[in-house]
Amino acid sequence: MRTLDNFSRFAVYYVPPKSDHLAKFAAAWFGWDIYQGMKVNYPKLHDLNYHIKEITSIPGKYGLHGTLKAPFFLAHDKTIEELRLSMSLLARSIKKFEIPSICLRIIDEFIAIVPTSQNESIHSLAKKCLEDLDSFREAESDEILNKRRSGRLSTSEEHNLLKWGYPYVLDDFQFHLTMTGKLPLKVCRHVFSVLNSELQEVLNAPLFISKICLVGENKMDGKFGVIEEFSLVD
Repeated sequence: MRTLDNFSRFAVYYVPPKSDHLAKFAAAWFGWDIYQGMKVNYPKLHDLNYHIKEITSIPGKYGLHGTLKAPFFLAHDKTIEELRLSMSLLARSIKKFEIPSICLRIIDEFIAIVPTSQNESIHSLAKKCLEDLDSFREAESDEILNKRRSGRLSTSEEHNLLKWGYPYVLDDFQFHLTMTGKLPLKVCRHVFSVLNSELQEVLNAPLFISKICLVGENKMDGKFGVIEEFSLVD
């Protein structure tokens, strides 16, 4: 396990197992291995007409992940050991499950992998992570709140932001694995086509949710890495 003093913020993510084709492809795609916490060479995709580094510059620092609890500063009266214990207990209360089918989708000008239909199990898991672990979250500064308001928020999203520190939770939650930053429509369509071809093996199979990950944001470079994995129960 990494030295915890190196991290400024923490988050709870779903991260595909490191041995999965999706995780291996994404590490190269983002140029960042979230498990190893290290840079990786970008792949050479001959059909791609744009630089991957530019396409992935914003989401690249997070690595491939599905947010279950957005990045937060640890509350002053809590310890990382207490957070790890709570995550362990939470994981042991949830059974492993499948998202039967996933696909690529363009969402607000970026590309993401999403369930093809609403999945109640992933919504329930995200809700439990949000609520059960919220006592570990230090209240967000006005600067962070305003940054998270950079997109136009609905009334419920603004309520979520003030209550939970993040707009896209509960009824406004949409599970997704971000693959690009925001792109012009022409670029977005081209990249979508390339990714759809590269990930056919993944997109034709279920997504198995067997664990949750505690991740941390490195103080030095702002990149996120997996600190510890917590298995859900069989």
